Amino acid sequence: MAIPMETQLQSIFEEVVKTEIIEEAFPGMFMDTPEDERTKLLTCLGAFRQYWSTLPQDCHEQCVQWVVRFIHGQHSPKRISFLYDCLAMAVETGLLPPKLVCESLVNSDSLEWERTQLWALTFRLVRKIIGGVDYKGVRDLLKVVLEKIHTVPNTVSSAVVQQLLSARELVEYILDRNACLLPAYFAVTEIRKLYPEGKLPHWVNLFVLYLQLTLLLNIIAKCSWAIRYL
Repeated sequence: MAIPMETQLQSIFEEVVKTEIIEEAFPGMFMDTPEDERTKLLTCLGAFRQYWSTLPQDCHEQCVQWVVRFIHGQHSPKRISFLYDCLAMAVETGLLPPKLVCESLVNSDSLEWERTQLWALTFRLVRKIIGGVDYKGVRDLLKVVLEKIHTVPNTVSSAVVQQLLSARELVEYILDRNACLLPAYFAVTEIRKLYPEGKLPHWVNLFVLYLQLTLLLNIIAKCSWAIRYL
């Protein structure tokens, strides 16, 4: 009888989490060196790689979504950070497609602004790996990220804002012309849908200036190109 996917994945990732829990329970007694951390990462990734290779293509999405749910079920920032490092390494080594990982992360029901540390770590990870996503995928991701931002109240404490800014930084990166992730007019369309002029929360007001600058630079670039060939 085949072992269910959830059972096999749980055995892979819970083994790592157990180690982290012991280290957190006895702070100072177990001090991992960078080499130790890398060894744990490689061990976890190796076990996952072996399992992933046995999965049929139509199970890949379900598998990644389970991994994300498992990570978001953790409440220790250290554990989440370590598991996110595993995901990042899986993408960087070509094991997991960046688009699937990014989509699973930002579409998670657990990704709420109240969980400020999870919010910050998630958008930092997406920023790290989004470069491998095609522009249509980036446009879809931007839409979801903006919808997540839209759930944040218009006024939040300054302490909370610092954690929330990772979402704004991701959007700024998507809009960065040097990053070449998404044409500016696609971004403007998505932002205007959710944030009519003058309706942005105070903590993301810099978007307005940034969008204006991006559009201006694009217009200048197009005009320069047109003049060159007149």
